[in-house]
Amino acid sequence: SFAMTVPMFVDLQGFIVGNKFIVKEVAVLRKGAILSHYIFTCSMSWSFLTKSEKYCVSWLSAYHHGLQWEDGTIPYSMVKRLITMAVIGVEECDDNKALVYVKGREKREWLADILDSDNLIIETLDADYKDIDSLHNLDVTNTMRCGKHIKNCALQNVFKIHNWWSQGQKKNVSSLKNKICDFY
Repeated sequence: SFAMTVPMFVDLQGFIVGNKFIVKEVAVLRKGAILSHYIFTCSMSWSFLTKSEKYCVSWLSAYHHGLQWEDGTIPYSMVKRLITMAVIGVEECDDNKALVYVKGREKREWLADILDSDNLIIETLDADYKDIDSLHNLDVTNTMRCGKHIKNCALQNVFKIHNWWSQGQKKNVSSLKNKICDFY
């Protein structure tokens, strides 16, 4: 049998405020089928941001992901709980460590910090797969966006990453089958 465990894919979009990542949007795809997607309210009032923080937030809104500081319906106080539930789940009683992939070292560090779990292996795709292209260049076939913004949508990104990973697995299995058949 060529069955394999499908890793979990997570993408985060947000802002940098005071050298700290503030998550705005998260998407989690578990087992290739269980999807969670949240857009959180702002962590603090716009008026509390410094001039340079406002500039940075505005730049990311305009040129990176298009999410606004005021966007979101899920209270920011729910970030840790909802992301933990989406990634770890409530029904998981598995002894195996779950493999979680994100794209980018900063996202990996932030996620590892917020989840704080010994039952997870959180890796960056860039470290395990040298051939992965930038998220921007991955195929958008069979993906969807959240409708709140167009660029760098976390929802679309988890589908892009999952589809890219799945294509690679099909090639690996096909290659392995050919090697086995050649051997016999």
